[in-house]
Amino acid sequence: MRIARSAFALFALSAAGCAVDAADPELSLEAPPLSESWTVSTSASVASWDSGLNSNLSDWEYVHCNLDYGDGYMLAGVNVNQENLSDPDDFVARMTGECWEFDLADSTLPKTGSFVSQPIFAATGFRSGVFQLMVADDTYPTGLHLKVNGPGNGTYVKDVRIAYAPLNLNGSALDPSAASDTGWAIGYAGRTETLNCPAQQVMTGLALQYDVIQGEIRKLQIHCRALQP
Repeated sequence: MRIARSAFALFALSAAGCAVDAADPELSLEAPPLSESWTVSTSASVASWDSGLNSNLSDWEYVHCNLDYGDGYMLAGVNVNQENLSDPDDFVARMTGECWEFDLADSTLPKTGSFVSQPIFAATGFRSGVFQLMVADDTYPTGLHLKVNGPGNGTYVKDVRIAYAPLNLNGSALDPSAASDTGWAIGYAGRTETLNCPAQQVMTGLALQYDVIQGEIRKLQIHCRALQP
């Protein structure tokens, strides 16, 4: 499904480590080729968390709302499930992304009501109860924050929340001074890792790798695109 070309555009970042070349085969899953209806750039902005553990990793599992469903789609919701009751660790054992269509012409209620729910990953076992996160109707998703266990980078993701921001008073840009978040999905304690989009960019997707034996997320990154009202 495609919508008419929106007023979004993607601009390459000049800061080292922020821009990912979609032509690099090793990064093809992390920054896939852009849709023909995006303009100007050949790079994607990525913010990453990496536990440093590489054993038993899955392939990259991902959701790319803008590429899969249309230019106006952003990752505005995330649903998660807990680990099995019998597991001694507290962690996110299943994740689904909610891709919502946004309409920049309506600055007070930009979400159009059109959305697609896309599974991202599931461990072998998880509890049935779902914890749902969704940004406020008059805001835009700008990042994903993690709770991780242990010292250093941590070894797995325990919990998540979505960061978001509204437009400024004249509707010309995002207002970082009014940024907020959804609150944590599950409520597990841990150390916070903050993955934020660069200024004036919105979160359009994420990618992760998880331990196929333990079921725990070991690597996670968010994907961002510039917002041009």
